[in-house]
This record gives sequence, C-alpha cells and structure tokens, in this order.
Amino acid sequence: MEGTKVKDVMTRGVLTIHETASVREAVKIMADYDISGLVVTSSTDAVVGVLSEMDIIRVLDKNLDEVKIEEIMTSPAISISQQESLRRACQIMKENNIHRLIIQSQDAGLSANGKGATSLPCGILSISDVIEHLYTQGKV
Repeated sequence: MEGTKVKDVMTRGVLTIHETASVREAVKIMADYDISGLVVTSSTDAVVGVLSEMDIIRVLDKNLDEVKIEEIMTSPAISISQQESLRRACQIMKENNIHRLIIQSQDAGLSANGKGATSLPCGILSISDVIEHLYTQGKV
C-alpha cells in the first residue's frame, strides 16, 4: 500500500440521495445500481451523511415509505482528499469504525445556495475497494 493514493483505488462517481427522501427510495437506487451505500445531501447540496445497508437493516420492521434518510443515516460524513494515501484512508476507516469514505476532489465548486465554496465529492472508497486492490496487487 506504500505510495498508493486514494485516487488510484476509489470508485469514481457518486450517487446521492436527499436527506428527506424515504428509505424505500434509497433501497430502490441501491438495488438498481448494485451498491451498498449512498451519499446523503441537504437542500443546499451539502454532503450531510452516508446511508449504508446496515442503516437500512435497522429499520426493516418499519414502513420504509415513512422513514426518512435523515432519521437513520450516519452523520457527519467522513471524507478524505483523493490525494491522500491509501494507508491513511484505511486508518481513518478503522478509527471511525466505518466501511466507506467520501472522496473529495481538489476542485471547489460553488454551493447550491451561492454562499461559498464547497469541495465536490468525486468518489467513494470502500473496504471492498481496498480488498480488491490488495488482491490485484498480489498482497493477499
């Protein structure tokens, strides 16, 4: 892992869901795209959390149309620069007991409300990405 950057291993592109969307909507997106998590955004397009399969499992006994993402998401979202080392990213996931990090681009965009810059999410780094990298590099 020495010398490997997050950008070399991450999954590019980010699927998001609004914090007031229903869990049923999230389940549909996750099933359609065969993914295990979504980035959660606010009305100003700010990243406010992450929704994972484990968050959803906790509410399967409820009406999924009535439960809102903001009620069950993990917040705040933890992010890292795509230029950071893979070793550091793994350390952050371990320290925070999380399975994915939001990867921030170096580019800053204007926030949706026009009041300041925001760093744009450009990808996700999951434990699965790290495992696959280790395997393809012959480390496992």
